[in-house]
Amino acid sequence: MNTPFPSESNPDKINARDAEISLEMLQEQCFNLKISVEELQHKVDRLRGLLQTLVMGLVIAVLLTIGISGWFAYRLLVQEQIARRAAERSTVTNAEMLERIEEMEAQLQRQKQQLQTFKNDVPDELEFLSETVRANQQQLKLLRDRVESTDPDEDSTN
Repeated sequence: MNTPFPSESNPDKINARDAEISLEMLQEQCFNLKISVEELQHKVDRLRGLLQTLVMGLVIAVLLTIGISGWFAYRLLVQEQIARRAAERSTVTNAEMLERIEEMEAQLQRQKQQLQTFKNDVPDELEFLSETVRANQQQLKLLRDRVESTDPDEDSTN
């Protein structure tokens, strides 16, 4: 008799069939697990790659930031050195100019004193020269008068 349910006919066949079904299910689960593991491994690899890319990007960004800030710091340092040198040069130039101005002021002061001395001496000398000129003029007048007085006598003898 053909029974519609195998469980009623032969219990060994049922156990073998159950074992076979269990084995197939286990193999299918194992295959599904392998696929799932491979998918997870693939996703982990992709995530690892993304993470490495992100980390490398961050490293590059940090290095760029450090490089740019270093460049700005170097540029600022150079500008400060240039400004310091310019300040030192201007200080030296100012000191030299002040020294020259002081020398010129001293020279001007000496020239003023010489001019004052000259002004003081000139009137005295001019007065002396004026008196000498007057005396010479008087002597010249006297000499002319004598010459004139002698000239008419000589004209009459001739």
